[in-house]
Amino acid sequence: MYIDSLKPGLNVFKSIGGRGIRIKARYFLKKKEAKKLMIELKEKLESSIDLGQPKMEVIDFGEPPRIVLVDNEPLIIDYDGRYFLTVLGALRYRPKSKRVVVDKGAIPYVMNGADIMRPGIVEVDENICKDDFVIVVEEEKQTPIAIGIALDDGKNMKGDKGKVVKSIHYVGDKLWKFFTGTK
Repeated sequence: MYIDSLKPGLNVFKSIGGRGIRIKARYFLKKKEAKKLMIELKEKLESSIDLGQPKMEVIDFGEPPRIVLVDNEPLIIDYDGRYFLTVLGALRYRPKSKRVVVDKGAIPYVMNGADIMRPGIVEVDENICKDDFVIVVEEEKQTPIAIGIALDDGKNMKGDKGKVVKSIHYVGDKLWKFFTGTK
């Protein structure tokens, strides 16, 4: 599906229990708001991600999260007024900070929406603080597969048991399917 063709009120039905995603509103961010968003994102990622001065447009589904299109690409997620990269954004920019690396055994669970558990973690950015957004990557190719919220500090994430990252967006979820056109 082409993002240019998305219009407010459009229903897109997927094979997800017969439920579709409905766009409630679509609007452009003002330049000042877009600049503030970019500064916030750069600070969170301790990165030099430079998007230039892109058009930023918000897709509001009527419930969290909202998606921010950057030059018509769904690169930023707005989760309760906090901004971070979507999985597609993480795939594009490959930030080196705020990453949690999981082993092969965790991948199918993460890609089905499971939260990240301590035993599946092989490496973690120790600068992660509780409630930070994190990028979950797989061990072998370091490919981003999910975005989540840290439930503990990075230095405490490795261990034998317990949930440490709440998954909020992952490869194969409704948002992924909506924007990539996959089933």
